[in-house]
Amino acid sequence: MVLSEESDAFLRLLRGERVYKPPFWEPWFAMTGFFHRHYGIPEKIENRIRMAQDLGMAAINLGSIDINAHFRRDEITRNGQSRYAGGFLTSLQQLEAQEMPDWREVSERWRKDQNMVERAGLLSWITLPWCFHTIATAMGHKNFFIRLYRDPGFIEAAFDWVEERTRRAIDTVVREVRPSFVLFDGDCAYKAGLMVDPKVFRRLVYRRTEETVSRLIRLGIPYVFHTDGKLDDVIPFLIELGFSCVHGCERNANDLGHLVDRFGDEIVLSGNMDVAFLSMASIEVIRQETWRMLKIGSRKGKFIAACNTSPQDYIPEENYLAMVETIKNFDTFAGEL
Repeated sequence: MVLSEESDAFLRLLRGERVYKPPFWEPWFAMTGFFHRHYGIPEKIENRIRMAQDLGMAAINLGSIDINAHFRRDEITRNGQSRYAGGFLTSLQQLEAQEMPDWREVSERWRKDQNMVERAGLLSWITLPWCFHTIATAMGHKNFFIRLYRDPGFIEAAFDWVEERTRRAIDTVVREVRPSFVLFDGDCAYKAGLMVDPKVFRRLVYRRTEETVSRLIRLGIPYVFHTDGKLDDVIPFLIELGFSCVHGCERNANDLGHLVDRFGDEIVLSGNMDVAFLSMASIEVIRQETWRMLKIGSRKGKFIAACNTSPQDYIPEENYLAMVETIKNFDTFAGEL
């Protein structure tokens, strides 16, 4: 398989090398109107490949593992966007009543898609659930924190339920499909830091996550992590567990230069472009800010360009493409501005 320049750079970063022209990757691309106008329906892998090639994206999402943890509530806002509105998980019986998914059909489909992605010279990933984010979302954050204080045994049992199913998915789907890497969907931080005390956080998730990623280590598949919020207490935990990359680096919660200085030798950083900024700034300011992000992020050769969360259709198309073109041409911009 001959990889595109962007995909080769991305894979080298995941393997621990340094690359000073950052590749481009969007873990959460939600500009559905943009996609339909230019490429058709996103369910077709060939359409997702065309978009990745046009925009210079290094990797394509095959899909997300469903473990039947369907306890979140969503509401439609005035502008038609779907927003998280809490969860209704309250008992272990609700979890135990959820059947173990049959992933045979999705495995077969993803194997075929993976073959097409490889022939296109691109990388692929599968998104995996993670205990903290899955259960906190399933319960609603307020209920989660109260229950953690009053009944930590319930939270631990619920975390075990998630990780056991995630491990089963790794042992079957990931083993069969062999994506280039996997992404753990792991929101666990606010703008000021972790959602819970760092000692409690470690007690809750370290051993469970260590057992889960051990399966990926045996398969030789790199694993990366996403969370919003401030990363100072999250990244040391990820480094200990062997994560190759952390996505998010939320601009409103982190100073990218600080993250590079403190962690840039030990883990790849990805993200930092604020989607609200993209929706409001002028094209010239977007180009300047993208260049600034790339220049700072790539200082130690361990950076992947991305938005820090889902770009959606409230971003003007020309604004998003201004960011994309600046990323593509970053090496030619060096020394400017």
